[in-house]
Amino acid sequence: SIDICIRHRKSFYPDLLCVTQVMHSYKGNKNSDKAFIAAEFAGVKIDMPSGFEMGVTNKTPEFLKMNPLGKIPVLETPEGPIFESNAIARYVSRLNGDNSLNGSSLIEYAHIEQWIDFSSLEIYGNIFNWFVPRMGFMPYSVPGEEAAISALKRGLEALNTHLASNTYLVGHSVTLADIITVCNLNLGFSTVMTKSFTSAFPHVERYFWTLINQPNFKKVVGDVKQTESVPPIKKAGQPAKPKEQPKKKEAPAAEAPKAVEEEEAPKPKAKNPLDLLPPSPMVLDEWKRLYSNTKSNFREVAIKGFWDMYDPEGYSLWFCDYKYNDENMVSFVTLNKVGGFLQRMDLARKYAFGKMLICGSEGPFKAKGLWLFRGPEIPKFVMDEVYDMELYEWTKVDISDEAQKERVSQMIEDAEPFEGEALLDAKCFNKASSVERSRKAEGRDYRYNREKDDRDLGESARGILRFNCSALRLRLRLCSFVIRIGNIQDGIYCLCPGLSGDSKDASKGAKAESHTSSSKTGTKVILILVGLVAVAMFSFFLYKLWQKKKRDEQYARLLKLFEEDDELEVELGLRD
Repeated sequence: SIDICIRHRKSFYPDLLCVTQVMHSYKGNKNSDKAFIAAEFAGVKIDMPSGFEMGVTNKTPEFLKMNPLGKIPVLETPEGPIFESNAIARYVSRLNGDNSLNGSSLIEYAHIEQWIDFSSLEIYGNIFNWFVPRMGFMPYSVPGEEAAISALKRGLEALNTHLASNTYLVGHSVTLADIITVCNLNLGFSTVMTKSFTSAFPHVERYFWTLINQPNFKKVVGDVKQTESVPPIKKAGQPAKPKEQPKKKEAPAAEAPKAVEEEEAPKPKAKNPLDLLPPSPMVLDEWKRLYSNTKSNFREVAIKGFWDMYDPEGYSLWFCDYKYNDENMVSFVTLNKVGGFLQRMDLARKYAFGKMLICGSEGPFKAKGLWLFRGPEIPKFVMDEVYDMELYEWTKVDISDEAQKERVSQMIEDAEPFEGEALLDAKCFNKASSVERSRKAEGRDYRYNREKDDRDLGESARGILRFNCSALRLRLRLCSFVIRIGNIQDGIYCLCPGLSGDSKDASKGAKAESHTSSSKTGTKVILILVGLVAVAMFSFFLYKLWQKKKRDEQYARLLKLFEEDDELEVELGLRD
């Protein structure tokens, strides 16, 4: 059966190979590109009629007969229509068996199918859930976007690990898995995955740019450029309706020079616009060194030094407040959210200094920040590239207002309580060499209620100690009770010597023997009851000990999750 399967997969269909297949789609559709690239490798000819209009052509009765959902692409073959882009690409790759697109063995074929499913679900699906809501075609929500980005990072990390030791996904040449994966990545690279985002996955970058520039890929997709910024959020219904496109056919031609200008604009972008600003007497690195090296008398040394250095002409101060604080119910999730924001701010490390405070002793926690930027406004490249900026309300600091000036000093100093609330943590965007640094690096541990957790554990230990003391007292009482019973028996024997068994009278001896037997039975019953009580108490003690150990493990596990930021999506139930 395996041989039959392989022969079928490598089968050659000369009759179908000579027939031109017809693709119903529009030029540039990234899902259609999968079949066209596969056709280039397989030597299959696919024709795409001109005049396809999305929203019009795909709603006609003729099209709906081929795909009842009206979705594209659809491949029209002599044997009938095929829809779903992966199915179309599989069909095209098998029309000519004289290629390696489907592997050379059954295990390679299975691995190809494995990576096709992986890239469709873990890569394309999460890119789609990130990009489409921002374009207004689906309801946008911050938690939904964060979940999509986290899941995408997880998928890219797995792909990056595999490509660290492999040029291609399967085998030593391009397969259908590579074609579909690169087309899925192309959507992300050209829309939402900026250079600062993909730089964390260098093997994925190398793989994508190597394949996308191969002749058979480039012939279909053309020149691919990576997006420079994440698109802004559009309201639902904002995109232009497809039916209005024919009326504006001349508009794109008129706007074409602008598009060319926008593409050519990055050429002179050798220097950051902030480097062209007039020199400022404030040297940002000097302030960062002062902040990092001040270990005592922080208000008198660091804060005073900041206001002595600050140049309101060359720099600007900004307060930021998270817009969705009511969603920050879990402490370590809030901390990781802020940490991710500071990571993505790495592109501004030469031009910015920031403090982020997470306030509150219990949820919802409040994320507040203070940022020092080069120039009179927030740099445009930061607003364009760091999507988190839209999640905060930004207010420029008026240093002529003493109240605002004092608030700046308190935020730099990590004053606690801050505005009447305890600090869960304080993070600093400081060093030019990396992303974010918490005050833990300066000897101040994370503030996330560790003292409260220690107090809780202390109370648990004291509770167990109290339980042990109570158990000991109960044991002593039982022993005293047993001793009293023994004394009573001795008293009975003294008052009634005949019961002791020493009488030589036969009849009294019989009675004494009967009484002795009954007293031994009573003693056994009492001992059994005492033993059962002791076993029950010991079992209860073991249960309490197990509870304490379980609580300690959960506490250690929470610390590990917080400090290492690993597998958080699994812990929150965002992923399987």
